[in-house]
Amino acid sequence: MRSRRIGATDLVASEVGLAVGPLVAGPEPRADEEVAGLLGAALDLGIGYFGATDSDDDGRAERLLGAAVRGHRDEVTVATSFGEDTERRLFQPAGPRQDWSPAFAGRALDRSLGRLRLEPVDLWQLDHPGMDAVASDELFTFLDAQVQKGKIRAYGVVLGPGRAGADEGLAALDGRRVAAVQAVYNAAEQEPGRELARAAAAAGAGLVARDPLAPRLPAAARSRLDFLARDRGRTLDQALLRFALADPAVATALPPIRDRERLAELAAAADLPDLDREDLDRLAELHEAGFGVPAGGRPAP
Repeated sequence: MRSRRIGATDLVASEVGLAVGPLVAGPEPRADEEVAGLLGAALDLGIGYFGATDSDDDGRAERLLGAAVRGHRDEVTVATSFGEDTERRLFQPAGPRQDWSPAFAGRALDRSLGRLRLEPVDLWQLDHPGMDAVASDELFTFLDAQVQKGKIRAYGVVLGPGRAGADEGLAALDGRRVAAVQAVYNAAEQEPGRELARAAAAAGAGLVARDPLAPRLPAAARSRLDFLARDRGRTLDQALLRFALADPAVATALPPIRDRERLAELAAAADLPDLDREDLDRLAELHEAGFGVPAGGRPAP
């Protein structure tokens, strides 16, 4: 599988990565054995970027990821996140609570390292930070100290969908020189991902593309993209992955994985040719036209 550097860092990511959090959370979480099997299959396919989160109920994503990659440490880049106080959430379930103090971050890092049972964390990410977090000199002094201590290799930010968090991402790239930003970026939702990609390239950082398969595009509008796969030797979702990867600032794309067959299909996209100029131009036209979907309405026939 082809790989890319994450910006100007020495971190390397496979073009197709795997987000572990969705495998252990959601309405139908998988058993540990099933998650372990998918992680092993991903390694066999050459996937070398894995993103976890510390905010699931018992740290399963980190625990299972650490167990899977421990014998492949030099072959993979491991990312995880921090910022959500899960203990406080248990007692105040109205919504997630965040804590960006260096004291809390230190405890979160030690817990993550304990669950992963590997050190350093390659990419440690602020999970949906507000501007207060990005503006905290104390927090970023702490993060720099963890790099110096060898507990982490680099740090980045995970942003919300749409414009949520875009300003924070731009500020983190400009003022904090983070190594990576993770944001939604796909053929249907190109902003603010494209703006963040430009800012990342200028800052020597990388963009991690989340939701690269355009999951919120209505089915009727999605059918307008069939030309990308027709007689091309690729599936539509493989083509959508190649769209996300067409921007050189994108270090890796994180498609959702259902099972081993789906994993093999999407991993294979990393070995396919890039979309040609005609495809990209036609996609640009469709995007400009809203894929035939009126604001608040259904796709036109």
